[in-house]
Amino acid sequence: MPERVWFDGELVAADAAHVGLLTHSLHYGTAVFDGGRHYRLVDGGVGVFRLDEHVRRFHASAASLWMQLPYSQDQLIDATLAVVRASGRSDGYVRQLAFYGDQRIGLGARNPVHVAVLAWEPGSSPGAVTRVRIASFGHGGGWIPTAKHAGHYGRAFLALREAEASGHDDALFLGDDGSVVEATGANLFIVRGGRLVTPPDSQPLLPGITRASVLALAADLEIPAVEAPIARHHLLGADEVFLANSAAELRPVVLVEGRRFPAPGPVTARITEAYRAAVRGADPHRRGWIARVEDPR
Repeated sequence: MPERVWFDGELVAADAAHVGLLTHSLHYGTAVFDGGRHYRLVDGGVGVFRLDEHVRRFHASAASLWMQLPYSQDQLIDATLAVVRASGRSDGYVRQLAFYGDQRIGLGARNPVHVAVLAWEPGSSPGAVTRVRIASFGHGGGWIPTAKHAGHYGRAFLALREAEASGHDDALFLGDDGSVVEATGANLFIVRGGRLVTPPDSQPLLPGITRASVLALAADLEIPAVEAPIARHHLLGADEVFLANSAAELRPVVLVEGRRFPAPGPVTARITEAYRAAVRGADPHRRGWIARVEDPR
């Protein structure tokens, strides 16, 4: 657990950041969050990967929930770097969180907005092979797929528990048209005939920052890539399958509904190698993706 957090403008001990039982977001899911990984760089420094993009999406998620954040994007970038520096870890996960407080109770209460940034040891192993199943229920409607609302993740939590109960590691959601959309907290990629395919952001999915990184790196590697719907039979007939998100990076899928896949396949391996070079500053063309915590000593 983190020892120091940034809470409402100050770097404080984690146990000093109290949240009341009447906190609006605890009762109604009215919180937003974002977050990504930080890494030891090849030159000895520490950097947060694609921090600008994560903070920009954090602000956009808040706006979609009618939440006015009291801190600018630049202030939150500085706060994130301060928390990573205070953690003393070179490799880890850092999260921005905003929620409505506990001044009043009731669905329509207009409560103050609180903002926190906290960092911890990542719980997932980058590149871990993954067994997935199709969730027994779909995405459904009434939500904003491009925003990271805490309340949206109840559906993902249930699908993940269902998958784990049947001996799998994750679940895939089907959209209303029956195509495969995304995993519980990651974007989906398949490889067919040497071509990379991921569902388009016109479908009900979070267009992830890691997803965008994968597509950019595929272009660098001259791997053909396309955004197109993935039917269930296309998934099961793929040559390779992998999932991508910021916390667990790229995870090769070895099993889907009894169908086995290589772990990783050759295209997945090439993109994974390029991604790991990018996050640690070893790719000179992608160093602009890194926000440095401090200069190398």
